[in-house]
Amino acid sequence: MATPDLTELERWFLGRGIPHFIADYNHSTRVWTRALPFLLVTYLLAAVPVTADTWSDGAVEFAATVVCLLVAWVLLNLVRKQPFFSRPTRIGKVELGVYVLGPPLGHVLLGEPTGAAIAFGIQLALLTGAYVVASYALIPLLGWTLQRSVDSLRVAGTAMARALPLLLLVVTFFFMTAEVWQVFGRLQGVPYGLTLMLFLVSGAAFAANRGRKELDGAANVHDRDEMAELVAGTPAADACRRLSDEAFASEPPPLTGRQRINLLLVIVVNQVLLAVVVATAIGGFFLAFGFLGIGGDVVEAWVLHPPNPLFTWTISSRPLVFSEELIRVSGFLATFSGFYFSVQSTTDPRLREGLDEFAEDNVRQLLAMRQVYLADRE
Repeated sequence: MATPDLTELERWFLGRGIPHFIADYNHSTRVWTRALPFLLVTYLLAAVPVTADTWSDGAVEFAATVVCLLVAWVLLNLVRKQPFFSRPTRIGKVELGVYVLGPPLGHVLLGEPTGAAIAFGIQLALLTGAYVVASYALIPLLGWTLQRSVDSLRVAGTAMARALPLLLLVVTFFFMTAEVWQVFGRLQGVPYGLTLMLFLVSGAAFAANRGRKELDGAANVHDRDEMAELVAGTPAADACRRLSDEAFASEPPPLTGRQRINLLLVIVVNQVLLAVVVATAIGGFFLAFGFLGIGGDVVEAWVLHPPNPLFTWTISSRPLVFSEELIRVSGFLATFSGFYFSVQSTTDPRLREGLDEFAEDNVRQLLAMRQVYLADRE
């Protein structure tokens, strides 16, 4: 049984988005149970028969989906000798199977194989996404990263001051180019989103590559004073003082594959946050610049069709147009700017100054916390 100190340490890991450092991190009891509210809400939404042709078909789809859930819920609680509708303390393959197969059941009963396949695919995609988010505690990780964003931005201030002038100069040249407006001002919907996603994924890949090198260079701590300094102010502080000299001298087990991925996510999310700050600043600048300086007639000449204005404002007899084309072009340039900063901050030694030290301190603290946690469990 976990002691209060260990329980608090495990909560600390979870709150910092590093849950795979927890020993015996069981998916049935620690992952899926946290994702249960999301799974229940999305399951009930899937039960709503929005594509049914008639009321009777809709009633069949809704009833089949809900009854499947209720029957599985009651029967599993009976098997586990729990109250009929008590909240599950563990979620296994049966519950996950019901989540995926329940919504398609109504379509199968109505002889709609295409609808059943679509419902199955949607539920499977939602289940996969829920697993990734819950297993790696991405929401707590994002929240913790945002809390530390002030420190990150302070450390990255020098790097950003070096990168932004040249970046702004290059992107301004693109902004004043007709070809950019013709391509991205007219690109809409899924193709536009996928184009931006390509830059986002590429930037994250560069950050992950740099993060792997930082992980490879990280080492365990064997000095008591250094360990105490790293875990000061955390739930591991008292446990650190109780450790024997033998515990400090011993090597903890190497990181597992999932632990390395989890630690890598901590590094990447912090790097991506800085890139988002740069992208937001650049995007806001070009939205303002385009609105104030690029007239509707110029936009029309560049995109080869009249702009689609969201609103106009006349100043000194000059109409200022805030158009969909301006948003799309500014969005692309903002995304490109974040990608550029992400790449430069991993390849340019001057831009890495401060960023590497901040990331290294964060990794060393997390590894020190793990080392104390594992030693205290023995």
